[in-house]
Amino acid sequence: MRYCKGSIALSLTRDYPLLRQVLHSVLITHSQLFEFLKLDYCVSSRNAFNNRVLRLVKHGLLIRRDRRSVNRGAVYSVSETGALELAGSGEQFAHSSFQRRSDSVHRLVHHSLELNEIHLALKRTGSLVYWMPETEIRSRNDLTSHGYWKYYDAVVVVRIAGRDCKFALEYERTAKAARHYLDIRQRIEQEVSVDHFLYLVPNYDLLWFVADRLSECRRAVYVGMMQEFIEQTLMLQVRRSGSPVCTTFASVLTQHKAAQRTGFLFPGVAV
Repeated sequence: MRYCKGSIALSLTRDYPLLRQVLHSVLITHSQLFEFLKLDYCVSSRNAFNNRVLRLVKHGLLIRRDRRSVNRGAVYSVSETGALELAGSGEQFAHSSFQRRSDSVHRLVHHSLELNEIHLALKRTGSLVYWMPETEIRSRNDLTSHGYWKYYDAVVVVRIAGRDCKFALEYERTAKAARHYLDIRQRIEQEVSVDHFLYLVPNYDLLWFVADRLSECRRAVYVGMMQEFIEQTLMLQVRRSGSPVCTTFASVLTQHKAAQRTGFLFPGVAV
């Protein structure tokens, strides 16, 4: 088949997975993008990957941000042209929400790149079954009647001891004003699609702050350190809001599964 000069033919097995990963990450470094695609068996050669990214930037489907992140190299996002191409192929995201987020790119850089590291840490373990990014959550919430009560950073399914466990993930990089946590608490209390809620934070002061602000929540919310999660993943020590007791997040998930099978809830585990 002949193509017009200057046009681009997109590969279903190479280009679309790459564009989809950038869309879901919102912002992503060159190295992070390569590792995601390598873990998904969509790329093997670094040189071929570099050339593919350059080609997509040249044709206006990817945007290479001029501002480099500290010690991370180039940062990419999907252009509006790339997003519309993905929408035409059936990708689930709310386009209006995508546009709003792109307007505040500098504020999103660190949050997006660090959330990518959390995602990659889980993928490396082989326990990750499904990661629903915020782009898909926004699509479901905005466009359907069966969404979630909150725009979580991700809704995650992991496999532990042969069983699938689901939880909502939030990366709280900086503290919100105290008044916002009342709305967060109310939304979590109304959530019917997720049983477990994990907040990851970058320092202990913020850990205590978030745990305190959500201490009166009627649902169990667990808080842990982001860097420790990257190193330990599901074996991360977490603290339940409103309680000084620490446990591993894996035990939280597996105890709940055991309670569902037996009909008995372990102390401290909320449904």
